[in-house]
Amino acid sequence: MPSSAVLHVTSIPGGGVDRHIRDIARSSDREHLVWHAADGGDALEIPSEHRVLPLDREKLASDARPLLAFLRSRDVGLVHAHAVTEAPRQRADWIARSLGLPKIVTLHDVLFLRREAFDETGAPAPNEAWLRETSGFIRSAAAVIAPSEYLASIARPNLPGVEVDVIPNGSGVVFDTREAPVHRDYEARFEHVAIVLGAVGPHKGARLLEQAAERLEGSGIGIVVIGYLDQANLPAWHRRHLFVHGSYQDADVASLVRAYGGRVALFPNQVPESFSYALSDMWAAGLPVIVPPTGALGERVRAHGGGWILPEGFTADDVASLLRRLFSEAGSAELARVESGLDETDNARVPRLAAMSRSLDALYRRFGIDPASPIEASSPQVQQILATSLDGSLFRSEMVRFADEIAQLKDAHERRETEMQQWIDKLDRDVATLQAQLREESQARATAQAQLFELRNESERLREGLEMLRRQYENIPRVVRRLFRKKPDGRG
Repeated sequence: MPSSAVLHVTSIPGGGVDRHIRDIARSSDREHLVWHAADGGDALEIPSEHRVLPLDREKLASDARPLLAFLRSRDVGLVHAHAVTEAPRQRADWIARSLGLPKIVTLHDVLFLRREAFDETGAPAPNEAWLRETSGFIRSAAAVIAPSEYLASIARPNLPGVEVDVIPNGSGVVFDTREAPVHRDYEARFEHVAIVLGAVGPHKGARLLEQAAERLEGSGIGIVVIGYLDQANLPAWHRRHLFVHGSYQDADVASLVRAYGGRVALFPNQVPESFSYALSDMWAAGLPVIVPPTGALGERVRAHGGGWILPEGFTADDVASLLRRLFSEAGSAELARVESGLDETDNARVPRLAAMSRSLDALYRRFGIDPASPIEASSPQVQQILATSLDGSLFRSEMVRFADEIAQLKDAHERRETEMQQWIDKLDRDVATLQAQLREESQARATAQAQLFELRNESERLREGLEMLRRQYENIPRVVRRLFRKKPDGRG
């Protein structure tokens, strides 16, 4: 095993950065630790041991020596920063300074230019005050990495004199061969399906995607989001032509694409991407892609083919029009041609994890140092710094998402509860009506039975009266009976 371990410093877990760090850790022979730093808390993760150690900030501030000794005992010889927001920046600088270690920085996105970059459309203009803060941190790094030439071309003029190396994010996903089912609420109502992969917020085109789906009315084309929309975290129909599948595992992507009948992948991004694991996954699953012209998405399709590039300033009409054309009889040959090109193995189109790991490990060997020695992780000093529970704010984005899902579940439950109560109330009214009708029918039946009983009594009285008359008649002497039988004119 190489002598020095790498301490990755990042923000809260999740997304492409989290996947990137875990890919590095599992593909490398050296040890990797991950420091998750946020405004509200810190945690130290040891991926090889599947452990997360929450940190007590107060004890850490009062005496950090035991934790620093612990990091030395894990042979940490290099800091690799993956975020430039305040908390990760401060932690990466503090650790590197305290342990006398070099650091390298990977720019995963354009947030080094301005904090609000994801809240805007198009390429962000730098915020000078923010760029001064981030550029000082970046300039102090022994090496700076970007995952695409697009991002490097933005970084270089804004960070004059900083050498930016491009190391594409390698994909190590292995698709599961078993079939993954569609969601139970999905009905295969479309002849053609476009797939959108991942968590889709406003900066990734959520609103434009909804508009495009509305413009597919009357067609046999549907859009399936394997992942989430910012306003639809739970699996459901979000529009008549837009279904949200919900959470998924990376290994299930190809099976889900097949299950939903996907033929193309759609990227309606409004903010330029710096690389996009989702693009790699869609190509690896055999889907041609539709991408915006800007950012790494457009750059990668222009370099490697495998899809179509939307026009500058594209709209929902452009997206819907292209989908209608590709899925028409006239466009079927073009779609098949681009699709068939993806059958060829192209390690440049979908960079491999092994290639990325080799490039990074060369940097780790070049800049990593052998740390001095040791303290046991179980020592009382280190244990005092490990908190008994994790500060929830560390994972606030995940908690926000979970809270949103819970809120949606609660709303759905309340709606169903309301619907059930309305149905119960209707049943109660129907039962009450039936009971009233039964009471009326029962009363009518009782009346009829009473009348029938009276008629039977009357009939019995008449029968008895007739019988009495018959007996009395028979007791009358024959001579008198003959007189009764005579007609009124006196003739017998």
